[in-house]
Amino acid sequence: MGGLREFTTTTAAAVTTLNTVEPLRRTSLNRVFAAVYTGAISILLYHHAQTLLLHSKTLVSFTISLSLLVADTVLAFMWITTQSFRMRPVHRREYPEYLKKVTKRDEFPGLDVFICTADPYKEPPIGVVNTALSVMAYDYPTEKVSVYVSDDGGSILTLFALMEAAKFASHWLPFCRKNDIMERNPDAYFKSNQSWSSETEKIKMMYESLKARVGHVVETGKVSDEYITSDQEREAFDKWMDRFTRKDHPTVIQVLLESSIDKDITGNYLPNLVYVSREKSKNSHHYFKAGALNALLRVSATMSNAPIVLTLDCDAYSNDPETPLRALCYISDQNIRPNLAFVQFPQRFRGINKNDIYASENKCLYEINPLGHDGLRGPHYVGTGTFFCRRAFFGDPSTFIAPEIVELSPNHAVDEPIKSQSILSLAHRVAGCNYENQTNWGSKIGFRYGSLSEDYFTGFRQHCEGWRSVFCHPERPAFYGDAPNNLLDLLHQNKRWAIGLLQVTLSKHSPIIFGIRSMGLMGLTYSHSAFWTSFSIPITVYAFLPQLALLNGVTIFPKVSEPLFFLYCFLFLGAYGQDFLEFVLEGGTFGKWWNDQRIWMIKGLSSYIFGLTEYLLMSLGISAFGFNVTSKVVGDELSKRYDQEIFEFGAPSPMFVPITMAAILNFFSFSWGFLQIIHGIGDMQGLFLQMLLSGFVMVNCWPIYEAIVLRSDKGKLPAKVTSTTTSAITVTTLNTVKPLRRTTLNRVFAAIYTCAIFTLLYHHAQTLIFQSKTLLSFSISLSLVVADTVLAFMWSTTQSFRMHPVHRREYPENLKKVTKRDEFPGLDVFICTADPIKEPPMGVVNTALSVMAYDYPTEKISVYVSDDGGSAFTLFAFMEAAKFASHWLPFCRKKDLMERNPDAYFASNHSWDSETEKIKTMYESMKVRVERVVESGKVIDEYITSDQEREAFDKWTDRFIRQDHPTVIQVLLESRKDKDITGNYLPNLVYVSREKSKTSHHYFKAGALNVMLRVSATMSNAPIVLTMDCDMYSNDPETPLRALCYVSDPNIGPNLAYVQFPQRFRGINKNDIYASEFKRLYELNPIGLDGLRGPNYLGTGAFFRRRAFFGDPSTFIAPEIVELSPDHAVEETIKSPSILSLAHRVAGCNYENQTKWGYKIGFRYGSLVEDYYTGYKLHCEGWRSTFCHPERPAFYGDAPTNLLDMLNQNKRWTIGLLEVTFSKYSPITFGIRSMGLMGLCYSHFAFWPSYSIPITVYAFLPQLALLNGVTIFPKVSEPLFFLYTFLFLGAYGQEFLDFVLEGETFGKWWNDQRIWMIKGLTSYLFGFTEYLLNSLGISALGFNVTSKVVDDELSKRYDQEIFEFGAPSPMFVPITMAAILNFFSFSWGFLQIIRGIGDMQGLFLQMLLSGFVMVNCWPIYEAIVLRSDKGKLPAKVTVIAAFLAWALYYTATSLTF
Repeated sequence: MGGLREFTTTTAAAVTTLNTVEPLRRTSLNRVFAAVYTGAISILLYHHAQTLLLHSKTLVSFTISLSLLVADTVLAFMWITTQSFRMRPVHRREYPEYLKKVTKRDEFPGLDVFICTADPYKEPPIGVVNTALSVMAYDYPTEKVSVYVSDDGGSILTLFALMEAAKFASHWLPFCRKNDIMERNPDAYFKSNQSWSSETEKIKMMYESLKARVGHVVETGKVSDEYITSDQEREAFDKWMDRFTRKDHPTVIQVLLESSIDKDITGNYLPNLVYVSREKSKNSHHYFKAGALNALLRVSATMSNAPIVLTLDCDAYSNDPETPLRALCYISDQNIRPNLAFVQFPQRFRGINKNDIYASENKCLYEINPLGHDGLRGPHYVGTGTFFCRRAFFGDPSTFIAPEIVELSPNHAVDEPIKSQSILSLAHRVAGCNYENQTNWGSKIGFRYGSLSEDYFTGFRQHCEGWRSVFCHPERPAFYGDAPNNLLDLLHQNKRWAIGLLQVTLSKHSPIIFGIRSMGLMGLTYSHSAFWTSFSIPITVYAFLPQLALLNGVTIFPKVSEPLFFLYCFLFLGAYGQDFLEFVLEGGTFGKWWNDQRIWMIKGLSSYIFGLTEYLLMSLGISAFGFNVTSKVVGDELSKRYDQEIFEFGAPSPMFVPITMAAILNFFSFSWGFLQIIHGIGDMQGLFLQMLLSGFVMVNCWPIYEAIVLRSDKGKLPAKVTSTTTSAITVTTLNTVKPLRRTTLNRVFAAIYTCAIFTLLYHHAQTLIFQSKTLLSFSISLSLVVADTVLAFMWSTTQSFRMHPVHRREYPENLKKVTKRDEFPGLDVFICTADPIKEPPMGVVNTALSVMAYDYPTEKISVYVSDDGGSAFTLFAFMEAAKFASHWLPFCRKKDLMERNPDAYFASNHSWDSETEKIKTMYESMKVRVERVVESGKVIDEYITSDQEREAFDKWTDRFIRQDHPTVIQVLLESRKDKDITGNYLPNLVYVSREKSKTSHHYFKAGALNVMLRVSATMSNAPIVLTMDCDMYSNDPETPLRALCYVSDPNIGPNLAYVQFPQRFRGINKNDIYASEFKRLYELNPIGLDGLRGPNYLGTGAFFRRRAFFGDPSTFIAPEIVELSPDHAVEETIKSPSILSLAHRVAGCNYENQTKWGYKIGFRYGSLVEDYYTGYKLHCEGWRSTFCHPERPAFYGDAPTNLLDMLNQNKRWTIGLLEVTFSKYSPITFGIRSMGLMGLCYSHFAFWPSYSIPITVYAFLPQLALLNGVTIFPKVSEPLFFLYTFLFLGAYGQEFLDFVLEGETFGKWWNDQRIWMIKGLTSYLFGFTEYLLNSLGISALGFNVTSKVVDDELSKRYDQEIFEFGAPSPMFVPITMAAILNFFSFSWGFLQIIRGIGDMQGLFLQMLLSGFVMVNCWPIYEAIVLRSDKGKLPAKVTVIAAFLAWALYYTATSLTF
């Protein structure tokens, strides 16, 4: 930096002759026109506002007026921001020839050149080589030039290419100097028409040889030994080991040329040439190009630390060897220098066709707008062709922000050679992926993070800090690059820019606020770019609304005879005319201008809309940003069509749909209007402007019509795009998604109901504060406030499910069109069981057989059965199942069965043939053997058929108990070895019983699943994992194909953690008396969740991507050993000693100690509801899920068929949910902060237990008040009565509607709400109590397995829809109390009515509530009085409940009187 100061000081005398600046002549006209046009805009907006407020009497007219007002307001705002460029445009000129008069060449400041590349296939290394050679050959002291190439793809191919370039440079640089060549890019030079000398031919042959070697290496994907010429090169290439991947590798820094040592063939020193591939890790964010540039900024500081830094894209080669001298003409100017951050050269492109059909030159962005910026604080940074003063990266002009180490400071002098050990060591350190942690890099110093458009954001922040820039626009282009030459690449590039600009626009550094406050008028220039995406609004409105109105004969513009017609004409012609004039004055042609405005419209209907959508999805956590490199590779056919100026539409992209829609709609609207004119129908004067607009759009859409109708080449518009322009389109045909029709009604109802809730709570608060004069009235009012506040909170969380519910549909039949069956990903199935008595082994066997028989390549399926009960019975059952599978699987395939659970298949009504009878006999025989073993309590010797089986059962010694035993892993089937009777391979089948110890915590089901995750990783490590409960058998053999329809979808795939199928249950009685289907939990809520980040994990029927268990989508958390990594390839057979040894090790009870299992990776610990908690944490980390709800249930399971089992199950869930609710990851705080609206969904589940408060209050308080003649609700004649009625009927009505619309009956809905009340008085109440006791250390939590065994008598009563109260459980006491109290309160009130005593109007709502509770309590009255079977309510419970109800009544009466 000191060298730069000395240089600028010595040239002070001549500084005025180095450059000149001249304002553009049209500036005054621009200002006058701006004033006039602003007046016209104001008149138009006033007209729109007047029309909207005074003349819009219908919904249609209001919508049209509002749309036009919004569209024209956006256009007005964008036009105003454009005028900031036109207030003071200037032209500059520099005189590099004068530099030699004021200073010597050896006093020039050092120059560090940064070249960025990221993908050797999209950005061919030979292109990078040409760019590097063109700047190495600058007319500049070579010893002062250092070229740093950042390879963010970490490719050995790029390093090889640069090694070849280093050798070639020793010939090329002296050749350029000797022949005074202007084009110093070898490829461009040799392609131009030159008269070759023998020397030129020789150099050309050397270059062609280099090109051939590099091309061959890229084609083969490896560096052949024949190309490695030294041990130094071999040592460099050896860094690319097996574990070296693009996204995970150490730093590689290779000094290819050192200016103090390496010389060319004439003896002159060569520039420094350094290859840099910064460290990458899946656990660290690398900030795309901005991160790469900051790594180069630090690495170069340690090696050369030149005061001038030139940034270049890998394809932007130098076209003028004097370019750095031109930059020096400004950097050395004392009038500019103190605050100068950078000198920006325009981006220019080679190979652009005559009329630039894709507007790839971006003439406004790269040439016209910078002239206007240059009269203010200077042009924006455009990402390439920029000479920076290194000091500008370290604070504002007056405040220097020192980097964390002095070696990175811009004024630090590098004293050692760049190959010295200390320099290289420091360079590797500062290129590390964790180096920037806890530093100012990217936030206050260096290139700035926070946007995909890092160039725009960096320049913006530097201008805000007080720096300025200069636009250097010489006659000969300084740089030439490659522009997209197909439409889709252009649109994707602009979509990325749109997302990046939105990230800045909606940040705390928004140009419209922070920018204008910091820079005034310059802030408006940045605002213009920042709000590019808003162009999508007016373009969409004017592409569709007037045309739809025209088709319906509706006039929305002024008539030709009205004055406003001329206002519209002036506004249109004025805006377009000014743009055209600027274009032509800066050397553009009409053809290029026309295509520029056409592409602006196309981008408005594609890039900007899709960019805005993707940004919103990411902001909601549904998607994640990525940085896609624009390809520099061009196909010959595509290139030929481009040269012929034919648009390229070959790919069936959804981005083509809106523009095709516009083309078709405008064609039909114009045609219809034209027919109206011919037939003399319609108001021609009124529709004239709409006709004109449709015609204008049609002319712009000519390439689209051509691509639909007139073309047959590969670049024509795909028929799929054309045929779907009138409806929504998905990226693939594998799945579709459709919002529910009732969504809008849900949102309107939510708004109304919310107002009603606030009214009620306000009434309660007023009553509590002003009218509660006694302790009794205060207690009643407070109870009602608390109860209704809880209900209001829970209702508000419920609405989060109703804001964006969707229905999905998948098309598994289309998978074969996308991929071959043998290319399907592997599938690991985890089945969990824990007790052979409560979960009979035959049920587990049937579940396993149903998934082993999937319509899926069997060699890709591995079934792992976790037996947490450590039972020899379960192992025996699976040994039998393995033998039976060899007959069952081919039988299923041959018969094309849908029910592949043997028990379900044989229980159904089938017409048997002899083969079926034979299979059934085999199954029944197996079933008898298994059940006999379970019944006898031991594996009988006669059933052990081999030494291998005996050896397995010998592990069950006397010391082997359920809570304390070693690991048992038994491979029962091996897919590479075992075949069925038809010769096809069978799936892997593995029995796992993890090690248990009384001294170790085993974390219940979550611990078992994590063991399965590790054991399976050592054996098969399939990328897809299916988790299943032991009773949840598969009911559809196509289920994994349905899951693949989502996993394979590129729009969903990257962030998809799992595909969740609903839990469905067999054997449910007609009206589902226990609400065992959990319709809302398993079907209704997931539909709502699916419109956000996806359904919560339900514990079974979920297909996971294994990667989801190891960190968030962008940050991979590596397990402690590489064999457990999701991308580890298992090469040995699963029965090999090494595999089995490792599997036993990872299943050990102490294996997880000091690891991240259960906390950051795998299924999560910390709650009894491990499914809820795991799904919740995955969603918080940025993953999403999908709800797959096919017409045929994918899985069927067993639900509790007696009330107590159901209540105990819910009590366990309650405790688990409370563990999450009161943890540091509480959904109401951490969840909402991480996921927004999705956090409210999880809060709804988490606060389920709080329902016990309002249910308890409303089950007892109004009834006790009724018995004591106390009125607590409004009278029938009061307005608040109708508020209560609306709130009750509204909530219940919406629930009922949801139920019915999803195919359920009134009976099922009624029982669902009844069970909700019962759970509020039992499961939630007892669960909350048990949680509190555990928190106080008085009790301990346990995991009770829900029994799958059903008693015959109990089953009979269940089928008759009779409630089961047989066990004398304390959980029956509160509901019996409520039943008794409500019966007596209602009876007392009824007697009062008969006698004409009491305030009937005041007590009506209490009577109604008691009656409603009574109706719900009918099964309890029946169980107390009318029944004599074993399922009746025990007398003990009745007596206790009656006594407690009396005690409650007595207490209430004492307080009242």
